[in-house]
Amino acid sequence: MWKTARFALLAVSLVALAPAAPAGPAEDAALATKLVGAWEGRWEFDQVGGKLTVTIKSSAGDTLKGESTWFGTAVGDFSDSFSKAKVKGLKLKVPESTMDFEATVSEDGTSMEGTWSSPMASGALKLKRKAE
Repeated sequence: MWKTARFALLAVSLVALAPAAPAGPAEDAALATKLVGAWEGRWEFDQVGGKLTVTIKSSAGDTLKGESTWFGTAVGDFSDSFSKAKVKGLKLKVPESTMDFEATVSEDGTSMEGTWSSPMASGALKLKRKAE
């Protein structure tokens, strides 16, 4: 009996220490669906920054469509649209015509942090789900 109990304890310990399985297409699609909605936050570059809004309008599998509005940039306020944003695990990659961004979605799905980039510069961004 002691050997059986030790073996069971060892098996449980190994399962507990095993890395979590990577997210697959079904999990990516489920997260993409949860990200649909309005997001608000800030972009930053050096000591400068401004408001950022992102509206994710729809999802199909792991792909998202929507638009972003960047306030207070060197070229003023502007909007950009995206149709090929992808979710993989907790990572969101959004290629846009003017500004690209990548963000990691929080475990609870209510916030994101990451980086933005353009041909001229790059910096940090933070977004939170906008209260509806």
